[in-house]
Amino acid sequence: MGAADTMEIFFELLNSGDVNGAVALMDERCEMRVHVGDNSRTLRGLDQVSGWFLRADRGLRMVPGEVRDLGNTYQADLIVVRPGAPSQALDAQFRVEAGKITSINLAPRTR
Repeated sequence: MGAADTMEIFFELLNSGDVNGAVALMDERCEMRVHVGDNSRTLRGLDQVSGWFLRADRGLRMVPGEVRDLGNTYQADLIVVRPGAPSQALDAQFRVEAGKITSINLAPRTR
């Protein structure tokens, strides 16, 4: 299963409310970098990365717009919607190896 296939399933599960199912697509050594303003935070390991998704408000949705499938790397313009909060436009990059998400990079959209 390629990156695009894995990510399609990931977003489908996440957006239907099956966060545990979405998290199951992550590798145990997954890393996630989240950029906020001039700072970034790196989460390492499935416990930390999955916790970011599992602790999110109920109703979290991530909707990919323009997608670039680069083999094992999936890039997308992503709209993140959370109930009671303004939506966010992000540049997202996901790396997938053997059907598992190994890295995630989320940054505010710059264009």
